[in-house]
Amino acid sequence: MAAHKQNALLSSQFIRSIGNRIAQLSSEGRVCIITYHRILEHADPLLESEPDVSTFYWQMKALARNFNVLPLFDAITALKEGRVPPRAVCISFDDGYRSTHDLALPILQEFNLPATIFVTTAYLGEGNMWNDRIIEAIRRVPNGELDLRDIAMGVHQVHTMQDRHQLVKKINDDSKYLSADGRLNVIRKLEKLAGDNLGAGLMLTREMLVNLSNSGVEIGGHTITHPILTKLEDDVARYEIVQNKKVLEEIIGKPLRLFAYPNGKVGKDFDGRHMTMVREAGYVAAFSTAMGAAVKTDNFFQIPRSRPWDTTPFMFQLRLLRWLAGFGSHGNTNIEELKKRALLIAFHFPPQSASSGIQRTLSFTRNLPEWGWEPMVLSAHPMAYEQKNSSQVNQLPAGTIVKRSYALDAKRHLGIAGRYPEIIALPDRWISWLFSAVPVGLMLIRRYRPEVIWSTFPISTAHLIGLCLQRLTGLPWIADFRDPMLQPEYPKNKLQRKMYQWIERQTIRHCTKAMFTTRSAMQSYQQRFPDVAKGKFVVIENGYDEDGFAAAELAAKQAAKSVTLIPDNKITLLHSGVLYTEGRDPSAFFAAISSLKSQGEIDPEHFQVILRAPGDDAYFQDLIQQYGLEGIVHVAAPVPYREALAEMLQVQGLLLFQGTPFNRQIPAKIYEYFRARKPIFGLLDPAGDTASALKVAGFHDLAEMNSAEAITLALRAFIKKLRLGQAHLADDSVVQASSRKHRARQLAQIFAEASEPSGNSAFIISEHH
Repeated sequence: MAAHKQNALLSSQFIRSIGNRIAQLSSEGRVCIITYHRILEHADPLLESEPDVSTFYWQMKALARNFNVLPLFDAITALKEGRVPPRAVCISFDDGYRSTHDLALPILQEFNLPATIFVTTAYLGEGNMWNDRIIEAIRRVPNGELDLRDIAMGVHQVHTMQDRHQLVKKINDDSKYLSADGRLNVIRKLEKLAGDNLGAGLMLTREMLVNLSNSGVEIGGHTITHPILTKLEDDVARYEIVQNKKVLEEIIGKPLRLFAYPNGKVGKDFDGRHMTMVREAGYVAAFSTAMGAAVKTDNFFQIPRSRPWDTTPFMFQLRLLRWLAGFGSHGNTNIEELKKRALLIAFHFPPQSASSGIQRTLSFTRNLPEWGWEPMVLSAHPMAYEQKNSSQVNQLPAGTIVKRSYALDAKRHLGIAGRYPEIIALPDRWISWLFSAVPVGLMLIRRYRPEVIWSTFPISTAHLIGLCLQRLTGLPWIADFRDPMLQPEYPKNKLQRKMYQWIERQTIRHCTKAMFTTRSAMQSYQQRFPDVAKGKFVVIENGYDEDGFAAAELAAKQAAKSVTLIPDNKITLLHSGVLYTEGRDPSAFFAAISSLKSQGEIDPEHFQVILRAPGDDAYFQDLIQQYGLEGIVHVAAPVPYREALAEMLQVQGLLLFQGTPFNRQIPAKIYEYFRARKPIFGLLDPAGDTASALKVAGFHDLAEMNSAEAITLALRAFIKKLRLGQAHLADDSVVQASSRKHRARQLAQIFAEASEPSGNSAFIISEHH
């Protein structure tokens, strides 16, 4: 026992002396503002970021013994006046949980510690926060399969407490930025499945609030219903701020001086408009959830405020000292300096034009800045591309940093008559890109200091570059799989397949998140890597570009000469993009058209099919002749992207080919088809992801791609619907959810989560405010 006391004394002397030295060396005073939400009677695996009473007790004891704990308003005044004492700390609580009164207040009083509580008023005395209702419902749902597809939350297996823990994080994260009605739908669904609800009991009563105020705890504003302010109309946001202040002042009989933004992420959850509203409401300071210490030079309406997550007294105090020394701060702390940088590694990028994959990276590059991220792109030199089109380079935002490092194509540059040694093309023909891209990537990281790396497959060398840069720098790395790396028939070469397996294993092991374009592709990786936490795997589908469609709609209205104009009296079906002899072979489709033609149901005057840029023109022309479809099926040359979109807007129907080899892939063009708001005829494997996506969106004119008989029946019905104007079109909700701008927002959220400090993982998992 004596040794324990001696160690505690030495620890206190160390903390105090280091804290004093930090204050002496600092040119400006700093204050750490600690925030809590609930205090638990006992540890809870579903609320592992919330301290229990014993943890809170030793934390307060450490603060009382080794730090100068100030009332929050006094600390803000001291900062402004430049008279902050060393080791300055403030204590705050959010939302208005009754545990602040019942469990925290006695401990604060024991150690004579001041505190502030920021209160939402809608839940005083009754009801509970939306996140607590979700947690308690998930705690109570029966073991087994949890089907939440009707609220767009997927299907989940719930058997263990870990399953429930992961599900709490996912549902809370997915619900956080929904509308109030959207969150309520989620809660009602979960509570119905759970068989009951939490009921009242977690939040302060008005009497408790008055007692806290009379006990010296300062009361601050936190809105009425705890909304994400940026999701509200300005007048609604202003009402949330002003009315909350009015109600609290009436209850406690004192003016409110301090405000905390719900959720509190700078620029994401609140912005300059809301800072102005808070100031105009009469507050003197407001607080974000950016990590680190507050300093005199901070904007006093976006002061950082966070909580150490360490589990021992010494590390808890050391974390505070780091922040007081100016280290370890994290998160945007200034609206004016909001954007973070991300390094995107992509082989398929303009001016490359042979792959539709360029649209994914290009759209992220264009849309990420809207969500607070400034992208830099590391791509290959254009000499590596067999097909080039410079038109899309002009779509990059002005000032975008793009570095194109040296790369050769082993087939074209090192081969003879297209033949080359296998060893120089492992894992792919562009392995030479690795040796130039890694040093260029390091230069970009040193110069511009991105917070996250993102790479996209295919090409596999892109993931090798991402792996090297992650291992050299330690930066978070998001690995994007537009296709699964290993498929049953690809790669066929044994040595190349082994290389792919190694790259894939290393990527999954070292990446922060593995990202997929379809849910089944993600699930296949979860099954193949059962030891990897399921939360590492995420889905961001492809999408359409609204800007491209805006220009295309204008072009269509002006009847652009560069696009074939479609006669109104002729049903025209269009396939825009590459077809293959395997997986996207139109032979059975041609046989069906030939059958309908022979039966007199279609003719060249009233029906035609356009295959826009299918690839091997000679092969498809031979098929047309073989089936006697001259004048009905036309092979058309490639056109610029926006002209291709304009053509989609003019035809009567759109064709989609996606056979069994691509069952775990959804072609990017499906989202463009949705946005074009045209009827879609799908030729595919009914068991594939593309068929599922079409059905979910309401499209049921589908046929097995390799069955001429099935296609004939389905196509006959589809043509009839077109003639009667009864064919299905994508509704607004499908269109909006399919935009690339929406996908960029999803990626920005993943970037934000990945760039959180790794030691804060427990805090991130259950953070809801």
